[in-house]
Amino acid sequence: MLTVTNKAASLLKGAKTAEGAPQDAGIRLRLDSGFKDPGEVFVDIRLAISDGPKSGDEEFEQDGLRIFVEDRLVEPLEDHTLDVQEDNDGMRLVFR
Repeated sequence: MLTVTNKAASLLKGAKTAEGAPQDAGIRLRLDSGFKDPGEVFVDIRLAISDGPKSGDEEFEQDGLRIFVEDRLVEPLEDHTLDVQEDNDGMRLVFR
């Protein structure tokens, strides 16, 4: 199962608050893929504020934050951790 650090959960809860999302809203992780240029495929994991899980999503809670993981990402993200990395440009979310 994906683990979310307290620091990452705090950052995501702050983003929810800044967007004015309802208290019970969560964060949904989903797979996004397509083509940047002809023949060049990209795959990204997107995070979005969501009122609830979609059918098939795995749902869990970390530090008071509801998290919904798209079914296609459950296995690839197993045993990974969503964390915060700080550098000169600020903070960003990273998978470890």
